[in-house]
Amino acid sequence: MKNSKFDLQVSLVTLINKYEKKGCFDKIKEPIFIRFLDKDDQLGLVPSPGAHVVDVDYSGQAKWVYNYVATIRTTSRRTAYDKLNELSEFLQRLNKTKELTSLNGSFKFDSISVSSDVHEIQEDLQGTVTYQLDVAVFVYRNGEF
Repeated sequence: MKNSKFDLQVSLVTLINKYEKKGCFDKIKEPIFIRFLDKDDQLGLVPSPGAHVVDVDYSGQAKWVYNYVATIRTTSRRTAYDKLNELSEFLQRLNKTKELTSLNGSFKFDSISVSSDVHEIQEDLQGTVTYQLDVAVFVYRNGEF
């Protein structure tokens, strides 16, 4: 499983976008991007500090936690809340479906924790708000600790 390119963020965004493209979401109608966004009403998923080893077993397999934040910038608080809440529900379902897999074998998915409710983090003078959702993803990696 050890690989030179760790692809957790790309695998997660690819899975979300697969469901968006199939029309499986009610509120999310555009792809999610791997960046903070300047364009209103689009979702972005970026890393958040604090990734660390949670546990290591005798075989050298390390359980890691990686933190991400999903963000949206919009003039509609309802749009922000609805889209991020729908994303939160989808991410929590991954604990049951276990369908998040590495595209290149660099990790094995364990679980995901939505570590906060959808919340506003910024508002500018024109009334544009930024909302975010904090997520912790637990994965296994061989020989990396």
